Amino acid sequence: MMPQKIDNQTFFNKNETPVWETPPIVVAWKFSSADNLGALLRVCDNFGVQQVFFVGDESDYKYSRIKRNATTSINKIDWKFVSETDMWNLLPSNVENIAVDTTSNSGELNQYKFKELENSFCLFFGNETIGIEDDVVQKCDASIHIPMIGNSFSMNVVQAASVALYEATRQCLLKG
Repeated sequence: MMPQKIDNQTFFNKNETPVWETPPIVVAWKFSSADNLGALLRVCDNFGVQQVFFVGDESDYKYSRIKRNATTSINKIDWKFVSETDMWNLLPSNVENIAVDTTSNSGELNQYKFKELENSFCLFFGNETIGIEDDVVQKCDASIHIPMIGNSFSMNVVQAASVALYEATRQCLLKG
């Protein structure tokens, strides 16, 4: 029998979906695009993230653009704009803070052992142009990068979040 296309909601309602015991947290560090903030919320919702912090001034972003890109995810995730100082105070003390950026000592994403972490983790994604500031990277417990084999050595920040969250999910929740 030939497979037939079914809508996503039907498919995922029929199949068991794994759930994080303690979901990861995501920090978007001074993004410049409201569209990327919204798209990040949607990706985070796809991977079971429950909390997202946007470091930056809320007045710099147009809510309608965030909402347009987040779609229904805008109401499914606890998200908020925070200052740099407040963000560090809001993170649980036992969370592993991981910068997703190329640094002088970043390890490859696929080599990072998410499943071996004793506690939950927080992934930091930086500004679309400059990435994560050095002082933020230095406050993180680890830094990881996405290995790239093509001729372009960068990707959109939401694409990077998708790749990183998928790898963490694959290691921690998916069978096989």
